[in-house]
Amino acid sequence: MVDSTAADKAMTGQVWNDFCDALKEAGKLVLRPEVPADPFNRALGFRCLAELLRGGLESALDYANPQYPDFFRLADETKKLLNDNPDNYYQNCVIDGRFEYRITGTRGTVDWFSIGSKGSSTDVAVMVDTGYIDSNQMTFAPDGSFEIIASTEKKAGNWLPLAPTSRSLIVRQTFGDRKAEKIADIRIECLNPTDPNNNLTPEALERGLMGAAGFVKNIGHMTLAWQELYRQHINQLPSDDQERCQRAGGDANIHYYQSYWQLADDEAMFVHLDDIPECQTWNLQLSNYWMQSLDYRYFKVCVNKHTAHYEPDGSVKIVIAARDPGPNYPNWLNTLHHGEGGMLGRYVGAKVFPKEMKSKVVKLSELK
Repeated sequence: MVDSTAADKAMTGQVWNDFCDALKEAGKLVLRPEVPADPFNRALGFRCLAELLRGGLESALDYANPQYPDFFRLADETKKLLNDNPDNYYQNCVIDGRFEYRITGTRGTVDWFSIGSKGSSTDVAVMVDTGYIDSNQMTFAPDGSFEIIASTEKKAGNWLPLAPTSRSLIVRQTFGDRKAEKIADIRIECLNPTDPNNNLTPEALERGLMGAAGFVKNIGHMTLAWQELYRQHINQLPSDDQERCQRAGGDANIHYYQSYWQLADDEAMFVHLDDIPECQTWNLQLSNYWMQSLDYRYFKVCVNKHTAHYEPDGSVKIVIAARDPGPNYPNWLNTLHHGEGGMLGRYVGAKVFPKEMKSKVVKLSELK
């Protein structure tokens, strides 16, 4: 039976008005007192909300039926959030742990990829890990093809565990050299759907529009709250609260060093990685105040295990600055004249972790 309230709202247009009102409320986040009060960062803030809306609409409306699933990209080259990794190709999928799924594809050439299932929680901002598999654990056919069954009941072969409360999948395909490698081609199907079609209903429209607006507000709130935490150790890279990172969708195979940077145009942040552990890969990236990775399509804002220049002793020296420090420092990360923002270091697949990524602020003129 059609819910008359949802149907009436669709007929009168109230569903759209409610959606727009929710977005207007979310827009107040950009004007909060802790946000840098300059036109540049205000513009970035409103753009961030618009990009979050694009992702929210895909998640809550366009790809929201778990019985007709498909992969979409909540974060990509032009919509970003929560210090998204420039070395990752992210994919997301809405599922329901009460169903079974088959994931198929071909390996590609990326160094490593993982698929994690995430469950619902009483706190909408918290994700619960319900299963995990990565390319190091999988078997592939000689031509690079693969099949994974995602289900609550254990299966032979490549199996991704689900729980009855599982509601989403997160795929991370991690490049060594983004321009030279080919991503894995991944597809998904529900093996036991009960819904005869994928038609939109008034209820689904209302749920999707309000869910998308809620996503904008929730991620916006989380961004500002996290940045206030990271401002407590500006220009330092201590080990982050790993549990908090994973509650927000982080990968348990990754150790995070999340922080905040703030530099004048004549300053540089010098990072010396002299205790890099054995790991699948590592990286360090820059983001803007809204925790969106800087524009990695055109500029070097990230360095990793495969792209870094190493010193004779195996250490890595990284300079974060608005201007090129010169040929003695090939691992230059360009701030693009942002004065402040987020930053994040990662060790993937390591067994031991340094307490920090060592850093200090110097004048650019001191770098000889």
